[in-house]
Amino acid sequence: MAGIVNLISGIKDTLLSLGPNIAVILIVLGGIVYGVSYTQPASQRGQWQSIGIGLFIGGVIVAALTGAAEMIASTSQTLLV
Repeated sequence: MAGIVNLISGIKDTLLSLGPNIAVILIVLGGIVYGVSYTQPASQRGQWQSIGIGLFIGGVIVAALTGAAEMIASTSQTLLV
């Protein structure tokens, strides 16, 4: 049982350390794609803008979940006990 707890704890620590980096990458990539969309013809501009906004919002969601991960974990532990 202790081995499983250590494994899950290691995965949690890895995800918490990668979360902010992934969030920043998604936000910056979304901004770049949105900016590049204005170089495209009008028929394709909407697709590129949608992708850029989706990447940006995904980065914001990852940042919010990473920031609230400890609170979510502690709340879920108290609910299960």
